[in-house]
Amino acid sequence: MSTANSAADERGPAVAFPSLEWFRRLADLMNRNRALHEHLGYIDCVAGFTITDGGAGGRPFSVQVTFEEFEAVNVREARPEDASRADFTLEAAMSTWREMIENIARGGGRPDLTHTLNYLSHMGEPIAVRSDDTMRRDMYFRYNQSLQEFVNASAQIATAFREN
Repeated sequence: MSTANSAADERGPAVAFPSLEWFRRLADLMNRNRALHEHLGYIDCVAGFTITDGGAGGRPFSVQVTFEEFEAVNVREARPEDASRADFTLEAAMSTWREMIENIARGGGRPDLTHTLNYLSHMGEPIAVRSDDTMRRDMYFRYNQSLQEFVNASAQIATAFREN
């Protein structure tokens, strides 16, 4: 693993990305910062996050996060047969996720304009928004700012990126 952020800083020990623990830390941070999410509005969906080459041997690694109102209430690793459970899935290669997360960290929790979820998914690449249902896919756009703030909290996590 390579560490993008020093493990000895105020954020505590480095957490591997991608991992269930990393996404659970984001959920914990969201839940501790309820006021921000109340300001943005409720979010009710199951969002999938897939790192296409982030699993063992370069296989995909997927997590599903269930959001209810102003909280992340469940984070679970998703298997291929769980795909239909998500309203939508954000899917990209490790290099895209890493570049975005490092940019967010450099900006102290604020990415530059070319490293936002909206920008990176706008043309369907490098982040693809996948769903079998167009209405459920639209939830991504409806809740985009809340999802961005969810990911922006990664600046508070010392992240060690897995090398496959």
